[in-house]
Amino acid sequence: MAKYLAFSYSDSLPLRIYDQLPSPLRISGENDPEILLILRLLSGNAKLTHNYSKTTVKSRTNYFSGNFAPFQNWKKEFPQLISEDTSVGDISTFINCTKYANRSFYSNILAEISHFILHEKRGSHTSAFIYVYRILEKISYAFPLIYASKTQDFLRSFNQLKDLMTGSGEKKELGFFKTFVKTINKDDSITDTSIDVKIDATYSDVQKQMFKAVREVIDDSVIHGDTTEFEKLSIKYCDMGGFIISVRNRFFHNLNGGAENIESNKIVDSDELFRFINAASMHWLSMVFLQVTHHSLSEFQRHRQDAAL
Repeated sequence: MAKYLAFSYSDSLPLRIYDQLPSPLRISGENDPEILLILRLLSGNAKLTHNYSKTTVKSRTNYFSGNFAPFQNWKKEFPQLISEDTSVGDISTFINCTKYANRSFYSNILAEISHFILHEKRGSHTSAFIYVYRILEKISYAFPLIYASKTQDFLRSFNQLKDLMTGSGEKKELGFFKTFVKTINKDDSITDTSIDVKIDATYSDVQKQMFKAVREVIDDSVIHGDTTEFEKLSIKYCDMGGFIISVRNRFFHNLNGGAENIESNKIVDSDELFRFINAASMHWLSMVFLQVTHHSLSEFQRHRQDAAL
């Protein structure tokens, strides 16, 4: 019995840009590499159809941008987002040559992102957050392993994993991944920045309640100095994963034992609150995904150069 496909995909780039793309970066709708579909969906220039409900969503949000602004020319701008030395040809060759690597894993991530986009389109932001957390859970161990496995030097790969595993004194949930995020961003100025959850509720009293309800369950150590009371909750870049976990625990699990929880009567409308949280969370996850892709691309190119010698 054939597997029922939950989603199908098509390209939504302007024709003038689509025609300039190498064929491995175009969405054909037939056996497209999952990593390509993920990059294009998160870039806000792909279209997905939920086959069961016959719902079609044009992804228009660029989650690689802090202000979610769309790419004007994906062919030129996206490679520069990876690095100044990366060209569209580099990405095309990389995806074409590695499209079967870790395909099952990327297929699962693609499904979670697709469900997230579908629920966001429906305005079901509380439900959409579930997929944010599911993505975080799936990448928490896979990404560090992929990161290390793409390193061709076995000793260097072993040392990277050893540093990740022993570098975290935390015993709490997803501590391994938190150490990984800090490791891949070591000496990068991005560690000094924040992920901003902007509480933009219609009424000021509701905005204040929502801000306080979330702020009260977040440890002071993860709060960035850019925070503006009642308007913007800024989370230190490397601590965003912990923020997502805290929100999940304090709203969906409603933990007991004296700890503060995010109470429904305080946030007034959960879909409104998670609308703000989801955008910031998916931006952060997209940036982590981009960093792993950058590393994999660099190691792929280094291996090809070594093989050519």
